[in-house]
Amino acid sequence: MKPKCAKAHAHVYSYLDGEMTWLRRTRIWWHLRRCPPCANGFTFEEHFIHRIHDGCTEQVPQELMDRMRAFLTEQGPTAGPPVKGA
Repeated sequence: MKPKCAKAHAHVYSYLDGEMTWLRRTRIWWHLRRCPPCANGFTFEEHFIHRIHDGCTEQVPQELMDRMRAFLTEQGPTAGPPVKGA
């Protein structure tokens, strides 16, 4: 994965949630305009988030959201299920 792609993926949720500076958001936006694979991934995540939001009727406690965000940040962008035979 290219370094700019890795940076974009590391900030996907902050970008989609609008939780970043204008400058960083603009840099990611420009990257997405020039990198169709990253743009497709962001589009998928955006649709996924909207789908969950539309289906939820209860409010998630802020403490849980903070714990989930901290956990996901700790795992990093390359975390995933174990690979068989590895």
